[in-house]
Amino acid sequence: MAQPIDLLVLAVSRVKKGVALAGMSTEAHPITGRVWIDIVRADGPLQLSDLTLADGSLIKPGDVVRWEGLEPHPQPPFVEQWAIGAATSKQLLRHITPERYAKFLPEHLDQDPTAVLERRERSLCLIQAHEVHAMFEREEKRFKSYMLFDLLGLESVDETPVTDVAWRAFGQQWMQSEGVDELAFDPDDLQARFGPIYLVIGIHGHSLLVRGVHTVPAYAARIDPTRL
Repeated sequence: MAQPIDLLVLAVSRVKKGVALAGMSTEAHPITGRVWIDIVRADGPLQLSDLTLADGSLIKPGDVVRWEGLEPHPQPPFVEQWAIGAATSKQLLRHITPERYAKFLPEHLDQDPTAVLERRERSLCLIQAHEVHAMFEREEKRFKSYMLFDLLGLESVDETPVTDVAWRAFGQQWMQSEGVDELAFDPDDLQARFGPIYLVIGIHGHSLLVRGVHTVPAYAARIDPTRL
């Protein structure tokens, strides 16, 4: 049986017919700062029940959760995967403090993001995005969220779907308050509202995904499990 893993959750995201969860363990890594863990099921996507704690609350970014009974389940390039099983248990240890959060993000930026963005040698990285454009739109019953951004030393990243459930909830709430079906923020808007923006980038097939959106201080969003 694998040892317990204490995981700082950095991405809770929407996937087809389920959800996804990833974060960093306490184990150091020379390139990523900490070892990434992408928690999966061997029989399909995670469900909300897999992210539900004993008190009925959902695991969210910034939570530190102890997982027991996870098993390595690498499927290159998804080398970070660990699978839950019948013996898996989880316990919320704490939530990261705002002060620690503000230090953690810039201190754990990926030193070789091209391993994910270009070479597809692994599937998760934490970056600081620059010149970020963010778009939200609703078409009939479908809600979409996208970002475009620059990464220092690399080419611009084109329109990339955002699957982070908190960021999507933020966009839906903003659109509802404005009574509109489309919103767009340019880099000046986002810089003024949020300051630095850090992204957890993942991959899906040949495409990139924004699996986590982080700002300092953290933005607030109410997550409705029925509208991810």
